[in-house]
Amino acid sequence: MTTPAPARTATPGRVLAIAVCSAFLVGLDSMITVPLIPEIASDTDTAARSGGLLVSAYALLFAVVAPLCGAMSDRIGRRRILCTGLVVFAVANVLTGLGSDFTFILATRALAGLGSAMIMPSVYALIAENFPFERRGKVMGIVVAGLLSSTVLGVPLGSSLAYLLDWRAAFVAVAVVAAVVYVTVLLLLPAAAPKAPEERASGSPMAAYFGMIRRAVTTPALLCVLGSTLLWSAALYGMFSNIGVFFAERFDFNEAQTGFAIMGSGAGSMAGALLGGRIADRLGKRRVLVVAALVAAAGVTAVPLIGDRLAVVLVAFILWGTAVGVGQPALNALVSELRPEMRGTALALNGSAQYAGMMLATSLAATLLQNSVSFGVIGVICGVCALAVLPLLVGVRVTAAQTAPATESVSQKEAAA
Repeated sequence: MTTPAPARTATPGRVLAIAVCSAFLVGLDSMITVPLIPEIASDTDTAARSGGLLVSAYALLFAVVAPLCGAMSDRIGRRRILCTGLVVFAVANVLTGLGSDFTFILATRALAGLGSAMIMPSVYALIAENFPFERRGKVMGIVVAGLLSSTVLGVPLGSSLAYLLDWRAAFVAVAVVAAVVYVTVLLLLPAAAPKAPEERASGSPMAAYFGMIRRAVTTPALLCVLGSTLLWSAALYGMFSNIGVFFAERFDFNEAQTGFAIMGSGAGSMAGALLGGRIADRLGKRRVLVVAALVAAAGVTAVPLIGDRLAVVLVAFILWGTAVGVGQPALNALVSELRPEMRGTALALNGSAQYAGMMLATSLAATLLQNSVSFGVIGVICGVCALAVLPLLVGVRVTAAQTAPATESVSQKEAAA
């Protein structure tokens, strides 16, 4: 009888490359819709101020199914869920490009959200499993920078493509990028060996998935982090999802011009994520988040209140984006360690909270804008959400310290810092 060859394992470098490529793809898809909303609304005879619902539909499916997808990745493997998500994602973007009815496009954006819900929890769990916590802030910063790099590279190209050809071409281009990432995953990430029968959870798969989710949400510190993530996301997307409409109304921007404005903010976010991850490893995740929340609140509030001074608006827009980039890696690193035995589930819940915040904020903003509420009010609401993160961060530290066992590792203690 021959002994089966051991399963190949991916090196941390390959895992990081896959994570960055996947994050870039998801960031590209979520961001590229923003400058195209005025054109999509016009082409489908829909009010431009209702266009934020396209982001809401995407976020809703992500928020609902991400915990289940994370639990599935814990059970049957990151690679399988990641590859399935990439296929769903590519198909959804092709269908978006073929759509001519606003309701149909809402449905295809929701399908794209489903694909993203399979991709990102798997990516973050792979990072958590291949890098120690003391380096995870830096590595999460690189992954978040990959996600945000789409605003520097992909969004301007996509919006320029939409300006030169048609908005549909941009979504087809995203599907092509998804196919490239899919091939990259197949080449760089080996299939994991199946779990032995005694390692598999008993009962039905659905019962096992929801059982893991129930256990994950019994950690009070995790709930505080999830609340922080929801508010952090709401603070960003309530205004950002409508930034294309804002620039079109305030400064008469077209898709390409809005794309380049987003590129500037994205460059700040990228730099912030790379720098913020490193600083968080040295000074503590919670401390970095406090500073980032204060700056983000000031930036998002200022953008719509400055008036018609374009240069000043753009500076505030970039400052706001930079602060968001600084804070995001610290949040991701915190949640990755609060329940190490269920990282896929915990990170999926974090992603679910992120997209729940996006969905709630974009839906509220669309409703307010449809009723002629000013962008200034939207900015103030987003600023309040950013500041509301601060008391929850205090809860993260206190709760984690109280529940930590005496024999916990240094990395677990860091999670409460």
